[in-house]
Amino acid sequence: MRRVDCTITRESCEDMANARRFNPCLEVTFRDRKGIHRHKNSAGHGDEVYAFRENGQTFIYSQNTRLGYVGLEMFTGKEKIGDVFFQGSQVSEILGSDNWEDDAPPKIVKKLVEYIY
Repeated sequence: MRRVDCTITRESCEDMANARRFNPCLEVTFRDRKGIHRHKNSAGHGDEVYAFRENGQTFIYSQNTRLGYVGLEMFTGKEKIGDVFFQGSQVSEILGSDNWEDDAPPKIVKKLVEYIY
């Protein structure tokens, strides 16, 4: 799994209105050999967001240590194929550590992917 440099922006008001959302989601954009990829993500504006690629799949991982939650969204091409979200004591239970904030994002992603399949 390799980390991808990405740009994170808020979606446009027009897109938000068309999707009937009251808050804009984040758009994660990156370029690789296959072109430009853009994924709408449900992460919060105060979250740390990371993008990873492996075997043609994109993993968008978000965490907020202040609020104590993690989330992972998985895409193949433009299609979202799954997601998970854990908060509070669930995070420590799922990740097997009370100090999960110290774990590297790729390590956390590998654990969270198990809950998507």
